[in-house]
Amino acid sequence: MPALLQHTVPWVFAGFFGLLGFLFPAEISGLAALFFLSSAVILGVPHGACDPWVPGWLLHRPSRLPFLVPFFVLYLAVSFLYLLLWKAAPLPATLFFLLLTAWHWGTADASLVFPPGLRWLSFGLGRGLWVMLSPFAFHTFDAWRVILLMAPEAGPVPPAILFQGLLILPLALTLASRPGRTEWAETTLLVLLLALTPPLVGVGTYFIAFHAWRHLLRLAEIRDRLTVASKTKTWLLSLGRLLLFTVPLTVATLALLPALPRLLGLHPVNLDNWVGSYLILLAVLTLPHAILVGWMDWKAFNSNH
Repeated sequence: MPALLQHTVPWVFAGFFGLLGFLFPAEISGLAALFFLSSAVILGVPHGACDPWVPGWLLHRPSRLPFLVPFFVLYLAVSFLYLLLWKAAPLPATLFFLLLTAWHWGTADASLVFPPGLRWLSFGLGRGLWVMLSPFAFHTFDAWRVILLMAPEAGPVPPAILFQGLLILPLALTLASRPGRTEWAETTLLVLLLALTPPLVGVGTYFIAFHAWRHLLRLAEIRDRLTVASKTKTWLLSLGRLLLFTVPLTVATLALLPALPRLLGLHPVNLDNWVGSYLILLAVLTLPHAILVGWMDWKAFNSNH
């Protein structure tokens, strides 16, 4: 995908929200929950709403009804089993979600830089852990409040120094991957973003402007057979078609959101509480989505060898 789209859009958003967090910390904190919830319609949920058609695009044949029915059954079954785990054991389910997200986000970024291998693994784990650990290291109380929204029995806030010490791990992993200057610049920008903004804003910006944006670019590349040489206008038109394509499943997914609190025995009364329910919805959908993206990576690697 063109560097202009891969890097410029995420970096501009990260710089913009990082600057806002530095200049107007109180105002940004007040809007954090609303900002994160906006990812339900701004790229966050839509980027996963293409999943049923991804196998057909990769295999160069349309996803017909005989495939889509079992795909939906399996996809929703995996999500439902994870939801049952959440109902039975919220804290382990929450910890698994954080680890899964670190893996999924990190390896998605690594796949744009390295072929599968030790450098890919090292960079992916480092990138994912930067995004997951930095909010706890720099905004421990606010980050733990988010954990309590998903797992109320998580207990008191751990000491910040614990998470700050753990940042040595993503640093070591990133160093071991021997990244280039572009990757170091992006990593530095992300850490600054996560340090200067509340957790829901920093992680939300990464979710929307880095992860979801780049996933949609990758799908546009696969679906319309685009290349680096394709015009920027062609890429943007392809993205527009993809986003229109995602509307029905995005609406269907969000229709499930009001049912989650009742199923889990939660009683959201404000935006912060709804953030907890929304995160659980994202969690149970991330598991099958991450499995599918892992298959995408495997197919892409094998097609090049």
